[in-house]
Amino acid sequence: MARVLVVDDEEDICDYLKRVLENMGLEVTFTLLGEDALKWIEKTVWDMAIVDLKLSSRVSGLHVIKALRDKSQHTVVVAMSGYIDAGLRQEAERLGVSDFLEKPGDIGSDVFTQKIKDLLSKIA
Repeated sequence: MARVLVVDDEEDICDYLKRVLENMGLEVTFTLLGEDALKWIEKTVWDMAIVDLKLSSRVSGLHVIKALRDKSQHTVVVAMSGYIDAGLRQEAERLGVSDFLEKPGDIGSDVFTQKIKDLLSKIA
């Protein structure tokens, strides 16, 4: 069973993504704070992480992605945001992000589940 870390500062989005991902048979942990994400990254190797780029905490989404990359080059990382400007997107790509999700449109269940299935097929 693949392990997925969801990092987003909106609890309703985390709850929704957790439910959808668990229905896909995945083991899901979520956190609302970048600081807590760093703690999870230290103690677990993740198959996939879905990270909001614009977290409302001291630790940014880019910092979380960098920590994931430092721990494991094999983790599939998906960046998520309501709006991804060109500079932020370039930095995320430089850190090795596999895909981008735009909120709220791309997290609608059909689009989201298909993207996740496609990305998970790369892990297997």
